[in-house]
Amino acid sequence: MLPAYSAGMSPDIVIVGAGPAGLSVAATLRDHGAACTVLERANDVGAAWQARYDSLHLHTARWLSGLPGARVPRRYGPWVARDDFVAYLRDYAAQRDIRPEFGVTVQRIERDADTWQIQTSEGPRTASAVVVATGYCRKPFIPDWPGRAEFSGSLVHSAAYREPSRYRGRSVLVVGAGNSAAEIAVELVTAGADVTLSVRTPPNIVRRDTLGLPSQLLGITLRRVPERVMNPLTGMLRRVAVPDLTRQGLPAPADGFSQFLRSQTVPILDHGFVREIRAGRIRVVPAVDSLAAETVRLTDGSSIQPDAVICATGYRPGLDGMVGHLGVLDEHGQPTVRGAATHSDAPGLFFVGVSVQLSGLVREIGAEAHAVAEAIERQPVR
Repeated sequence: MLPAYSAGMSPDIVIVGAGPAGLSVAATLRDHGAACTVLERANDVGAAWQARYDSLHLHTARWLSGLPGARVPRRYGPWVARDDFVAYLRDYAAQRDIRPEFGVTVQRIERDADTWQIQTSEGPRTASAVVVATGYCRKPFIPDWPGRAEFSGSLVHSAAYREPSRYRGRSVLVVGAGNSAAEIAVELVTAGADVTLSVRTPPNIVRRDTLGLPSQLLGITLRRVPERVMNPLTGMLRRVAVPDLTRQGLPAPADGFSQFLRSQTVPILDHGFVREIRAGRIRVVPAVDSLAAETVRLTDGSSIQPDAVICATGYRPGLDGMVGHLGVLDEHGQPTVRGAATHSDAPGLFFVGVSVQLSGLVREIGAEAHAVAEAIERQPVR
């Protein structure tokens, strides 16, 4: 397999991941005249996107979701569907002549004097700089509830959910308070399932757009506003844009922005969820406490007996085995630096797209990719 670009010599920059972040970095490095190799454990670009549920659309507006140097085509509409976004990624890789090495899993990255030693499923690699662009949603997470192994019903992570037909006429408990939970719950109700939503912490909810203007613009505009200002501001916006759902079990958070910082859960972008909650077609119950053979016990002492449980309980970056020994991850397994910044103990190790941003992850990926390319150009790692 050829490297991403030809430069008359072996590339000395390795990018881990061929999703939006990896492709953005590869394209930007090429614009700066740098050769690189892209390693991808799957067999296609954008594999993580391909694995998500069929009805998924980007939560960011089309015109704010393009990779560096290439807008998302208008024919994909204002909110880009999963398959259209994957097609866009494939076209982007082809147009920018980015040819990843597929089927290569990066297992561990080690510092050796002035170079990086990369252990992969296809043998060792050496690089002067490494960009980890594996995405935030790499490893599905399901809480280790007591009795989980005893539950006789279907229990899957939302990563394994595709479409609702198999759940028609069945009782389904969706666990979670993010966009995946809300969208899957609405889709299940529409398909004829009896849906209950288990929520540990009432979520932030905002309109997806107002008069055609995406809420993402607010996240971009306010991204540097202090936390002490953002909390009352987000509270005011919630009261104006979203009906009071306290009686339905979803009161507005008292510190909405602080809650986002703690949980790293992007606000639910409403396009049907609030309507179904108010109509009682999606019932809200407290968090899951434990499971038994046919029963899910809740933290308020009550219990329910769903036929199936879908856990929209989030993801983890899954980087511990790869770089955890380098001291570059926090207690949640997330990188302590991103973009152009590198850890003092790991010069030349960059992270792009491994974070959650209110301003839109794809948009932030482009900015981080440019920052990494400029950092490498200013201070070549040798």
